[in-house]
Amino acid sequence: MQNTDITIVGGGSAGLTLALLLARQQLRVVLVEQGPAPSAAAPAYNRVSALNMASRSLFQQLGIWPQLLAGAAAYTTMQVWEADSFAKIGFSAEQQQLEALGYICDNEHIRQLLYSQLQQYSNVQCYFNVAISQLKQGEREVMLQLDNNELVLSQLLVGADGVNSFVRQHMQLPLTHWDYQHTAIVAKIRCTEPHQLSARQVFLPSGPLALLPLPEPDVCSIVWSAETAEAKRLMALDNTAFEQALCAASQAVLGPVKLQSERQAFGLTMRYASSWQRGRVVLVADAAHSIHPLAGQGMNLGLMDVTALAQLIGEQQALAEDIAATAMLRRYERWRKAEAQSMIVAMEAFKRGFSAKPALAKLLRGLGLAAVDQLPLIKQQLMAYALGLKGDLPELVKNQGAVVDSLP
Repeated sequence: MQNTDITIVGGGSAGLTLALLLARQQLRVVLVEQGPAPSAAAPAYNRVSALNMASRSLFQQLGIWPQLLAGAAAYTTMQVWEADSFAKIGFSAEQQQLEALGYICDNEHIRQLLYSQLQQYSNVQCYFNVAISQLKQGEREVMLQLDNNELVLSQLLVGADGVNSFVRQHMQLPLTHWDYQHTAIVAKIRCTEPHQLSARQVFLPSGPLALLPLPEPDVCSIVWSAETAEAKRLMALDNTAFEQALCAASQAVLGPVKLQSERQAFGLTMRYASSWQRGRVVLVADAAHSIHPLAGQGMNLGLMDVTALAQLIGEQQALAEDIAATAMLRRYERWRKAEAQSMIVAMEAFKRGFSAKPALAKLLRGLGLAAVDQLPLIKQQLMAYALGLKGDLPELVKNQGAVVDSLP
């Protein structure tokens, strides 16, 4: 039997980040993951995330940013437009007085670097390739039994185990969800024209297509979110036909393209747990919420969840109070629920706004985007929130301006 302060279920980026934050606070941590441990390998860019400035600041302070940046693409401009319309808007790092608008990073590379850093701490024990047999909680502790017969007792258990969270289901925490009726197709492509470190997104009648720059000057990652029937049709095409369809959908903005990886398809569902904690168990990141990928904010939202939770736990430590006190966990829940709700509402409004097909709706979209594009102050405010420079941020990343300015 192992006694620890905090058990984290889930070894994705959110769970590993939380483990590292808590390890730095001198807490004893056990991390449990049903999959294998991250292994060192060159980034493959099969699944990527767009990290904003708040996430950059977090990883800088955790000591992994230089290595992560070496395998990332810093995009300096963003172009958004609607097919068959004059609706368009552009953003640039120069307008924001920043060196980049964000960073396209390989998801598995993030995990590798976090795990490598975590191994420096003797107060963290990681269990990989294990499942949970039992989860029970009492008044002062949570008991976890693993399928390797190991027992773990902790003061707090954190569910960071993704959209199909075992912890959320086992604790019967209610979940609100709706099917976006979209499927995301992801792949890596080589383009005829250089991407010039610009992130591009075109809204098509069936859904948005994003072209995200990767470190090679002519290679991009695509996230093509389409109505499910259309996505199935696209996935059924052979490579040549798919490449032609992709070139047409992107209006050949980067010329003819060639697939550089297998295509993968993922159904898109909005999930939102109406309760994020029960007793000494709490949810973070995708276990608590998932959103449409059209703005690329899912990873950033989850990373701020765990940073906020670590901050509140640290405040409890400083007061020599219970690190799983109900009042503290509810404070975390209120704080991060508000941020998640704002993002869910914004993404749904954006998706529905661009899904409306009547000519009048298309005209209004065009006029609205054209107006915003000519109003620098409004554009700066919009981008400040997307970049993680504004909002109810954790203290660790609030003063990120000085950090960002000092970085190469």
